Amino acid sequence: METTLRYLSLNAQATWHRQVDEQLKHLHSLTAITAAEVVLEHQPEAKPAFRVQVRLEVPGPGMHPKATRHTRHAALLIHGPALRAEARDNTLEAALLKATQDLEHQLQARQLRRKERGKSKLQLGSISGRWTHVQAGRRA
Repeated sequence: METTLRYLSLNAQATWHRQVDEQLKHLHSLTAITAAEVVLEHQPEAKPAFRVQVRLEVPGPGMHPKATRHTRHAALLIHGPALRAEARDNTLEAALLKATQDLEHQLQARQLRRKERGKSKLQLGSISGRWTHVQAGRRA
């Protein structure tokens, strides 16, 4: 997993880097992640003052607005749809946790949709299979 970590209006600290790594490892345990971009920002004039943005690239089909007609297929094979989360809080740690929880919910919803699609495809397959056998029996 390729990780990009940026700090805006903050001095980089090893503890923040470690916390980001821990949260990304947790998300990586739920699904494969090919790339992650994390932005940690302090906006003293805003309330709450800390903002965290996370963007994850996960495998699977998806559309990329930057992909052209010729590169779209190759881009779909490499990266699926990007998952994004943004959170604000009074502490950087709390904002990071909120963003991670949001991404976790998105991953769970994505897995649930896949399971539902799988069930519907199985049901459709068995129904069409029965129809084929009934028609074949009539012709014989």
